Amino acid sequence: MNEVVHTSPTIGSNVEEIVVNNTRFLMWDIGGQESLRSSWNTYYTNTEFVIVVVDSTDRERISVTKEELYKMLAHE
Repeated sequence: MNEVVHTSPTIGSNVEEIVVNNTRFLMWDIGGQESLRSSWNTYYTNTEFVIVVVDSTDRERISVTKEELYKMLAHE
């Protein structure tokens, strides 16, 4: 934490575990490419929260992001 990390778009997925004050966070960074979206639901089991990162400069994809977020929220 308190660290600047330069990133690039995720190809596939990345997993990282962070422990903060004895609380363990297992984070999955799953790529947003259209070909990967059908497998997103495999990551939902026991998920307690979802963080969606939106590139606000990519105006064409904001509506796609909204649709995909609604799909995620509607999933059991």
